[in-house]
Amino acid sequence: TQHSALAMKLRSLTASLWVPVNLGLLYLGGWEWLLWVAILAIMATSEMLNLLVKAARPPLSWVGPSIVFVCIVGAWAMPAGSFFYLAGPLLLATLLLLLLSHAQKQAFERWGLTTAACLYTGFLLAYAILLRDMPNGLWWMGAALTGTWVFDSGAWIVGTRIGHHKLWPAVSPGKSWEGTIGGLILAIGLSMATVVVLHLSYAQAAALGVLIAILAQLGDLVESVIKRQVGVKDTGSFLPGHGGILDRIDGLLFSTVGVYYFAVLAGK
Repeated sequence: TQHSALAMKLRSLTASLWVPVNLGLLYLGGWEWLLWVAILAIMATSEMLNLLVKAARPPLSWVGPSIVFVCIVGAWAMPAGSFFYLAGPLLLATLLLLLLSHAQKQAFERWGLTTAACLYTGFLLAYAILLRDMPNGLWWMGAALTGTWVFDSGAWIVGTRIGHHKLWPAVSPGKSWEGTIGGLILAIGLSMATVVVLHLSYAQAAALGVLIAILAQLGDLVESVIKRQVGVKDTGSFLPGHGGILDRIDGLLFSTVGVYYFAVLAGK
């Protein structure tokens, strides 16, 4: 239809700008990549907090900014293994903020929702810094980015053209098995090209492609559940054809975590 064609053109135009910006900053690394990830974390967290407002559960003050700041700065300043030691102090800090907000209505429920929402964006996005800072991190983070993009694009294109069997209609009616399989095949194909730069066997590269595809799909489905709970189509409107920042990085939040641990377990 004309509407679908227009949506595809708008989506493609946004992607043509989004992809080089991300890859360019990834290549630079250092403070440029740190700043970019911080911007994404702030915007995605802002979208999540706005969803809480729409759900009539306004976020608890200062919890969100505190979590994002500690996660992003902690991932940058601390060695990878030490970063996870921040979990305890971070939780204690949010509980102290709950204590200071004890007189507010539904403070405990709002604390829980705010903390969960901001860990979803801030903590998971911190892995993009941890992964980039690993040995050969440029290529590992590049695999996470491009693998997720290829899966998403392949699943969307194949699904809109020949998708007839719904993947999980109660969660995301637009996704199909055909689209998922198409995206999976493309993600595996792209991962096979990483055997040289990531020093993987072909079996390992194929496993990496499967991992990225599965996690990217799960990340998308999780965000779909959140949006359905609130009753919105997109988390925002910052990216034409895609929605908000979180709509664009939902799969990447999951796949980056998976690629990080894949690299650790593979000893790379």
